[in-house]
Amino acid sequence: MIIRDMRDVIGGGLLVCTGIAAGAAAIGYGIGTPSQTEPGFFPLLLSGLLTLSGGGILWGGFDRTGTATPEPPLRPSLWHLWCLVVIASGFVLFGLLLPVAGLFLTCLVSITAIGAGSRLLSPLAALATSAVLAAIAVVLFRYLLDLQVPAWPWGG
Repeated sequence: MIIRDMRDVIGGGLLVCTGIAAGAAAIGYGIGTPSQTEPGFFPLLLSGLLTLSGGGILWGGFDRTGTATPEPPLRPSLWHLWCLVVIASGFVLFGLLLPVAGLFLTCLVSITAIGAGSRLLSPLAALATSAVLAAIAVVLFRYLLDLQVPAWPWGG
């Protein structure tokens, strides 16, 4: 077997590892039965789906016929490192801003910041996308699901 696409092998392997870890954590909450579920039932179901999806992606990264030529090695560039730093800092920014700024402004700032890591979005498009997603997040999580998180800096 020859590796046809190294990105699929790495990504699928990470999904399988994440799914197995999440399943192991979910078992600790108790599973129950399908008619009387306990808190770990749904996370275990999702982790199983994640593991199966990752296994499919991983399996698709290999050439089983032997007709493909081996792929050249991956060469990360500074752009890849920049994207990794920007996206990771966006998640940290979300966690730091949420208690202080409310859900709308937190989503607006963090999604706009993460949009800076994309070659496909202009700054104006990133701002417009973040405004739409922030409004959807407030309506969905705060008002429809009644998540106990402030929607605005002044509360509410």
